[in-house]
Amino acid sequence: MPKRQGDCLHFLNVKKVKSTESNDTNKNHCGLSKAKEPNFEYVEWPIIEEKPSCSSKEEIDNLPDCWNEKQAFMFTEQYKWLEIKEGKLGCKDCSTVRHLGSKAEKHVHVSKEWIAYLVTPNGSNKTTRQASLRKKIREHDVSKAHGKIQDLLKESVNDSISNLVHKQNNKNIDSTVKVFNTVYSLVKHNRPLSDIEGATELQEKNGEVNCLNTRYSATRIAEHIAKEMKMKIFKNIIEENAKICIIIDEASTVSKKSTLVIYLQCTIQSAPAPIMLFVALKELVSTTAEYILNTLLATLNDCGFTKEYLKANLIAFCSDGANIMLGIKSGVATKLLEHFPEIIIWNCLNHRLQLSLDDSISEIKQVNHFKIFLDKIYCIYHQPNKNETKLLGTVAKELEIEITKIGRVLGPRWAACSLQAATAVWHAYPVLYMHFSRSYSGLAKRLANINFLKDLALMIDILEEFSLLSTALQSRSTNIQKAQKLIKHTIRALENLKIGTGKYESQIEDLIKSDKFKDIPFNKNNKFNALPRNILLENIIKHMNLRLLSDRNHDESIFNYFDLLEPSTWPYEEITSPWITGEKKLFHLCEILKYEIDLNDFREFVNNSIKSNNVSIPTTIQKAKKIISTIAINSAEAERGFSLMNIICTRVRNSLTVDHISDLMTINLLGKELADWDATPFVKSWSNCNHRLATDTRVRQKSTKTFYENQLVIWNLQ
Repeated sequence: MPKRQGDCLHFLNVKKVKSTESNDTNKNHCGLSKAKEPNFEYVEWPIIEEKPSCSSKEEIDNLPDCWNEKQAFMFTEQYKWLEIKEGKLGCKDCSTVRHLGSKAEKHVHVSKEWIAYLVTPNGSNKTTRQASLRKKIREHDVSKAHGKIQDLLKESVNDSISNLVHKQNNKNIDSTVKVFNTVYSLVKHNRPLSDIEGATELQEKNGEVNCLNTRYSATRIAEHIAKEMKMKIFKNIIEENAKICIIIDEASTVSKKSTLVIYLQCTIQSAPAPIMLFVALKELVSTTAEYILNTLLATLNDCGFTKEYLKANLIAFCSDGANIMLGIKSGVATKLLEHFPEIIIWNCLNHRLQLSLDDSISEIKQVNHFKIFLDKIYCIYHQPNKNETKLLGTVAKELEIEITKIGRVLGPRWAACSLQAATAVWHAYPVLYMHFSRSYSGLAKRLANINFLKDLALMIDILEEFSLLSTALQSRSTNIQKAQKLIKHTIRALENLKIGTGKYESQIEDLIKSDKFKDIPFNKNNKFNALPRNILLENIIKHMNLRLLSDRNHDESIFNYFDLLEPSTWPYEEITSPWITGEKKLFHLCEILKYEIDLNDFREFVNNSIKSNNVSIPTTIQKAKKIISTIAINSAEAERGFSLMNIICTRVRNSLTVDHISDLMTINLLGKELADWDATPFVKSWSNCNHRLATDTRVRQKSTKTFYENQLVIWNLQ
């Protein structure tokens, strides 16, 4: 074959291969016109085809398919910022700086494609694709954003790029910090974020420059602060490998959305007591146990608490006694046990306390009659009747008594609420009789019965003990062992009440003789039977023992294992050295707490406790006692969370989404006081996420209020 013909065939083969590679690597071609650009000399580059040598084959494979080595060398020499990676172009200067910082302007952005080396040619043939790359290179070279990047690099000759950007940003950090402080203060005081417009208007009047002055910017800032808070706090907990207890509860917002509030209680070495932390408020599309469980696990996973971490460190789960939460067959707790079989399922002690009272009064009919009568009083003073309200206001004002505090007694609310209602009836007794004698003769006769006054005094004495216990159990400092002691103290107090008389019962004779009660003709009407005092108290004591001092979820009461670390509960007459029975329980206690207590430490602890009351506690025993304190005994914190939710999401602000409410609750519950809070780290992380600073004019501007000319006229009068 002649040489010329062979060269021609070789040229065609090379062109065929190149065309195939081009079609494979570029599936989105669009033709570009060859119009001459201003200040740009259009040159038709020749198609140069060379057979690559073996040594340069790898380099050519990494070039754009329409370039060869000579073309690539020429362009990278002409444009020093140009780099080629995996056949795509990028700008090493833009990739180094990435964002403009304080040099940012409206409609000026650093190209993401040039930063990430994603620039590719367009076109259906080689000539068009080469022209496409030349045009893109030239446009980037003369772009305003690239020019600003070059200016930043010139200024950073004696400093690093990151330090330079931060130095320039620091000029505007102070203004942004003031905006963050304003948003933080609004959230802490449960104010609407739209109030930022008025606050920033005042700052601008005082000479401050602030462009983040809309409720949209405030919402984004609140989201960022909440996210950063959670990230930092939960990261520290996970790094410390802290044991945790989960507390959840379900309720509805003002806008009738079902929500799940999630808390966790954890123990860290630097804190003397367990720490209760708000995790999130989540909207429930469905209120089935399966959906609640999936929402709970997904939320914990988003916070960094993976399933592996929970298996190693989750020791307890606490909720109220609702069937959907603690149902034996298909409750959330039952399904959670399938994933984590070793955890403790704990029913809120405050709810169990209320249930023990409900169980007791449901067995005695006379208590129901007493409750119905007090409910009638409640209905009378809460009905929308203007005449009744006016008359009541007059009577109450005369005796300086707020009768409207009378609420429902022995209802579904906690004991403290029932005590407040019963006490209000006690203090307003003469006023009630005077009012009822005019309009409700039947109710007046009931109040004139001395048996009713005695029943009321008895119920107040009982409810006072329940309220005292309920308040103590709600305290954040009460742990599971202290709760057990408080319950036993209350049971002993009720046993003493059964033998003697209570505080309010002992006042009855003196009250009847007093001037306040002299107008009430007391009598003993057998039609209204008195409460069976001893039977009622026996029932209450029995149900308190059943509900509060027994654990149905375990074969043996869990208190017995926790008492192993409390020397005051030990049977010293049975203890030998070593204490074999105690050591057997110790093994099971370690499984419950998911923490290994050193056997030698336990033996030393036992020996020292036998010899002396004031002994030093070994390290592993101290940590185990802390872990026991981690178990939440009630869901009172979840109830407090719902109270805050209702304060934030009022009828006026009912358009707030559940996620936004959760962010506001996070700042309110986890954030420091404004005086102690430093906004600077949050502002820097905000800037690093490419958000606008307070001096950036590219943000959304607030709407200006129109002030009509006729309103201005009055100020122009001479």
